[in-house]
Amino acid sequence: MAVPALKINELLDRLRVLLDTGSRNELELRRLRQDVKRQVELYPGDGDAHMALGIIERLEGREEEAVRHHQTALRCGWNVERALNYAVTLDYFYRYDEALGQAQAVIDADPLSLTALRVALRLAFTTGRFQLEQNLLAEYAKRVPGRLPDDLVETDMHLNLIVSTVEQLDLTDDLLAAFHRPLWDLLRTIGWGQDLKITDQVFSDGDDRFINRTLQLPLSFEDAQALNWQWVERLAEQDQSWPMEKMMITLREAA
Repeated sequence: MAVPALKINELLDRLRVLLDTGSRNELELRRLRQDVKRQVELYPGDGDAHMALGIIERLEGREEEAVRHHQTALRCGWNVERALNYAVTLDYFYRYDEALGQAQAVIDADPLSLTALRVALRLAFTTGRFQLEQNLLAEYAKRVPGRLPDDLVETDMHLNLIVSTVEQLDLTDDLLAAFHRPLWDLLRTIGWGQDLKITDQVFSDGDDRFINRTLQLPLSFEDAQALNWQWVERLAEQDQSWPMEKMMITLREAA
């Protein structure tokens, strides 16, 4: 059965308005859920309806259902919007490796997409893949001659110091990603939200450098410390040498 484009476009427009407001309208969210669910029931092959329902499930914190609908949307037909929205949902649930894979697939399909680039850069940064972040930015600069947008110029300047430090310390993207991964798994387990702020600082002692990464979460000092110790304990459970003397990650309460 052919999908009536007018109806699904109307639903997507309502969803975009809801997302753009930044505030949670529970009544409209419930109405949208009902209308989009009805669209999926009538037209199970409507990939955009599954995508919309995946976004709604994400907003309501239901990871399994959100992922299932996004995957169904992609099976109905891959496109940039569906893949990017899936990446955003995976990002929300701390599934950063999978989210990064989706964002990179979009860049492969649309190398000039600034939206996909920004998503991929943020995910690479979050997971500690600084060299990948720099490579993504450099490849985009080659494809689009001229000055980068201001936010990307700032990212590039910050990356120069971080990447030179990472190379001096013989740290790799794979090692740093593995170093972070138990923390993301922990945050998923406790169901923490996405109010996460990351700050990196490079400290020097003569020729020696050290990277300090601070993750600020909206919780008390005591809870942040307890979470920090749980992450360290998870690291200790693994048969792996971690670069604690080269990079330290600290969880702190939000200012």
